[in-house]
Amino acid sequence: MNIHLALLVGYSVGLVLIGLWIARLVQTSGDFFVAGRRLTAPLLFSTVLAANIGAGTTVGATGLAYRDGVSAWWWNGSAAIGSMFLALCIGPRIWRIASQHGLYTAGDYLELRYGGLVRGVVASLIWLGTLSILAGQLIAGAAVLTVVADMPRWAGTVVSAIVMTVYFMAGGLLSSAWVNAVQLVVLLGGFIVAAPLVVSSVGGLQALSAPAAQSPGYTSFWYSA
Repeated sequence: MNIHLALLVGYSVGLVLIGLWIARLVQTSGDFFVAGRRLTAPLLFSTVLAANIGAGTTVGATGLAYRDGVSAWWWNGSAAIGSMFLALCIGPRIWRIASQHGLYTAGDYLELRYGGLVRGVVASLIWLGTLSILAGQLIAGAAVLTVVADMPRWAGTVVSAIVMTVYFMAGGLLSSAWVNAVQLVVLLGGFIVAAPLVVSSVGGLQALSAPAAQSPGYTSFWYSA
């Protein structure tokens, strides 16, 4: 077993064990679906941030920044603006209504306010979007296992699905929140280690800044190639 595979296996087992350990705190359906409505602000912050750091942000957004410059800020910047509005204005109101009526999901809220038909339509749209995102995550996990362990794509997909399913089913939102917090620490640590290595591998900061000298709109918030 090579070192990369050993680290990957250890990491996956660790995530599952964290999920199983947190599961002992889950006693009711409210604990499972909404973590008993007791998630702290730091844990909410870390789980939302970790859940939104993926190939889209690390590869897609950075690729746009290299091509278009500062205007690529809108990829994550618009999401940040929307998240602030959600956290400060919309979220607290929905949380109060959900607490009063014992609601667990967005579908519960939609049915309370607008009826079952709206809930069904929105749930179908969310299902399609979530299915696409989940498929992308499983394909990415399978690709990593293919490179590290020469595992067939289908087998890598199955392994990735098992790991995610076990730690979520063990403790629901609470276990997912803590697993995401651990993943955030690992991700940020990886970025800190990888950033200087990537810069040196492409020829230093001068090579990275080359596109800025070629495009007059590189420093504009509104520029697009």
